[in-house]
Amino acid sequence: MALALVACAFFIIRGAGFTHFWKEYLVVSVPMSHADALIVPGGEPLARPLEAVRLYKQGVANKIFVTGFGDASSIRKVLLEGGVPASAIALESRAKTTHANAVLLKPMLDRANVRSALIITSPFHTRRVLATFRKVIPGIRFGVTDASIRWWSVPEGKTDLNRFALIEFLKTAEYWFLYGVSPLLGAEHKVVP
Repeated sequence: MALALVACAFFIIRGAGFTHFWKEYLVVSVPMSHADALIVPGGEPLARPLEAVRLYKQGVANKIFVTGFGDASSIRKVLLEGGVPASAIALESRAKTTHANAVLLKPMLDRANVRSALIITSPFHTRRVLATFRKVIPGIRFGVTDASIRWWSVPEGKTDLNRFALIEFLKTAEYWFLYGVSPLLGAEHKVVP
């Protein structure tokens, strides 16, 4: 039975239909032309910080909060190499989950008097991260934008991306059950096709 489930999952994640499905239901975009801060959760150490560098240089925000155990320092290094001054970067390096990212960043954001923040993450993660931050820190207006790595545009990478999306559906259900984080967002979000 387990082998049959694994085989089904393998064929599901390789199909174009699944790609369309998860992009329709997982990916959201709430852009912001200006925010008090950018937030870069750990979990992907190159595309996310590179997008943060671009948005920082564009003047979207003058402060970047990096959160996540394991790759926070490597994300900080990419930001610094991209020209973001060290004084503009705040680091939280204990969080191991999206929920912990929000919980551990909350006091830092409060101290910095942040009232609006744009979260930069992987496409499949946009809905859950936005819902989580809004639930944990309701006093801040959050937006979200995605950052993708080039690998995800090649055939093998697309399969890899679909696998992450399949796992994201499970994590979304887990967050709804464990933390009461509903994936149903208000009408102000825009679903990305």
